[in-house]
Amino acid sequence: MGDRPPIRDRTLILRILVPGLETRLRDKMKEVEDSQTENNNISGNNNNPSSAANSTKETLLELEGVTCEATQEGSTLFHFHCDGATYPARLVNLPCPIELHKTHDHAMYFKCVDIAQMLIVYEDSMALDEADAIPKTEGYPSYYHSGLTPPLKRVVERRFALR
Repeated sequence: MGDRPPIRDRTLILRILVPGLETRLRDKMKEVEDSQTENNNISGNNNNPSSAANSTKETLLELEGVTCEATQEGSTLFHFHCDGATYPARLVNLPCPIELHKTHDHAMYFKCVDIAQMLIVYEDSMALDEADAIPKTEGYPSYYHSGLTPPLKRVVERRFALR
């Protein structure tokens, strides 16, 4: 694996900054959910075949035509491929881990995973260069400057500046 920081637990947030790509991915996910529901109703089992298991590229989403591969050893840059188009992406650490909870009845919730990283997909390399031009907090260069909600905007600068 080399010096490249690993994708922790293979659970991350995918942030899409490309207009139109988000809707295509949502449509693909809906198609997969619908086909799994139909297969489960017809066969009565919950086996999910994975055709991407034999791929040499690292599969982040099990969607047909969607792959993500690292550009080089020791880099947080990725190539995000969707329907033949390639977009630059960067893997960043979130300022603090986020707990993801699930529920079946909206009364009892259970923790299923901690999310610590986010893959940001940019429209082109110019947009990636503009994002990289934003000054990073000294001592925390791999951290994304903000959290996921408005109260955590620029949280790394505010909370970690005094340390």
